[in-house]
Amino acid sequence: MKNKKFFNDNENDNENFPSGWHFSLFTFHFSLLICLAALILVSCGNPQKELKKQLPGKADIISELKQKADIVTTELKVRKVAIYDSSKSEKFTWKNPNTWKWGDQKCIIPIEVTLKYGYDLRNLSIKNVEIEEDSSIVVIHLPKPKIIDAGYNTYIDEKNIVKMSTGLRSEVGHALQEEIRRKGYEAVLKDDLVSSVGDDVKRNAQTLFTSIVKSMGWEHVVVEVE
Repeated sequence: MKNKKFFNDNENDNENFPSGWHFSLFTFHFSLLICLAALILVSCGNPQKELKKQLPGKADIISELKQKADIVTTELKVRKVAIYDSSKSEKFTWKNPNTWKWGDQKCIIPIEVTLKYGYDLRNLSIKNVEIEEDSSIVVIHLPKPKIIDAGYNTYIDEKNIVKMSTGLRSEVGHALQEEIRRKGYEAVLKDDLVSSVGDDVKRNAQTLFTSIVKSMGWEHVVVEVE
């Protein structure tokens, strides 16, 4: 009898719930499952887009490239022979007795100029980096290569110098020798280095910068030179 009473009590309790309660509970659980599924799809539906958000930006790329500035330059040693001939270097006029210098001075001096040639990245900015929208392509625009630093040995080895004076001309002194070397050095700076080493420097820069940016997570990198 007690079991029967308990059963009857449960039946009475069920009768006390509002009409449609079981259907509402089912609808609530179903709606909750739909919301959870939607959240999962939103978080996992486009992994490529999430990946792009995590890739380094323009400022990060510029910072990394500037830290590697030395690897896109090359050091060159250019050897030249500076030749001085007073008969071709000095102007002679009959009207000015100061130009009447009897005899000639000739001097040959070998010089060695050390150059640092390549891409100056000190002024590189985010304007030099282009990231195409809706893609993973990075385009880096490099300035023209140029001489970044240069110098020559100021020591003069008299054994390597050929000099002579004729007539009443004095011997070629140290001051004139230094002037000859300086002019030879300036002539080297005007040489067309692009035609001699420009292509090699360009290829090295493209290879190295492409490798650096790819190591940061970008798949496709293009390095362009002015």
